[in-house]
Amino acid sequence: MVIIKQIVLTGLLLVSSNLALPIVATAKDLPLPTVAISDRVYDVPGQDPKYPLKTKISPEAQQQLSKFFVFTKADKTQIIKLRSILQPLADLNDPIALFWLAKTYDLFEFGIGDDKDAIVALKYYTKAADLGMARVEYFLTNVYRYSFMGVPKDVSKVMSYLNRAKLHGNNEVKVEVLLELARLSNPDSDDYPVEFRKYIPKSMTALMTYLQQAHAIDPHDTTVADWYGGNLYDAKRYSEALKVLINSDNPSTWKKIGRMYELGQGTNTDIAKALTWYKKMAIDGKKMENDLNPLSMYGKIEIYRLICLKKVTAQQAKPIYTPEDYEQVFSRYADEKCKYSP
Repeated sequence: MVIIKQIVLTGLLLVSSNLALPIVATAKDLPLPTVAISDRVYDVPGQDPKYPLKTKISPEAQQQLSKFFVFTKADKTQIIKLRSILQPLADLNDPIALFWLAKTYDLFEFGIGDDKDAIVALKYYTKAADLGMARVEYFLTNVYRYSFMGVPKDVSKVMSYLNRAKLHGNNEVKVEVLLELARLSNPDSDDYPVEFRKYIPKSMTALMTYLQQAHAIDPHDTTVADWYGGNLYDAKRYSEALKVLINSDNPSTWKKIGRMYELGQGTNTDIAKALTWYKKMAIDGKKMENDLNPLSMYGKIEIYRLICLKKVTAQQAKPIYTPEDYEQVFSRYADEKCKYSP
């Protein structure tokens, strides 16, 4: 399980940094990139504008490099050749060069790594982090939390790198860090190492504080909207919940929004708006459902319940409603109070 987590975390670092490309057929025959030392510099992605970093490796060269690091496709001989190309810039403390040089030694996820290389990889990752490269700082939190690369677990370093990534990272990174802090403080989670209690209180108050901060940074982040807004809803803080959940792209959340408009929870009762959200769940939810979670059906049932309660007409429920479907899907399973129990 730990090995799998390492693969995923490293992959996320590449994707989040906009350094990854779609899978290529093979890495054995790729031409080696030319990473020349020049006077032109480029912004390092993932940085807070207050803590910018520059690199002499162009985005195009970074894309070339990423092709050598594709799961199940990596070729160690080719990757080793990259080291001599990257080393001159890494020696000048170029953060992107340090990151990619570290990657040439961090090969466990491809099944071609060894302990000696892992030590070298960690050295270059650490150098990039020491420059304030936020995504590498965040990556190292997982190295020390899960004991990757042969290092012992070190909670103090985890917290240090989390705080540094939160400081140096752009809004996307800050939200990722705050979500991780929320997970660590979640009182309902079993995945809570005892050693973290010294640094992070395990309480709903702490959890909500981190989510509130994340929402303030990016109110359109749907993970934050669902989690923060859902907790506000469960706490019956409906007015606050509605303002948060309105940004969600989760059909299950759309049902909550519809229910708040239907029942006047945190807002004025508005059956037309409730119907709009239930229709959104019934129609748009179709794109996101699976056999185990028929989201569109749940939305349809909410609409049919409104018909049964005479809150909307069959005409208003179109295009969802047909008499045959209403009979087969809802009315035969509903009692005289329109309660549905198939």
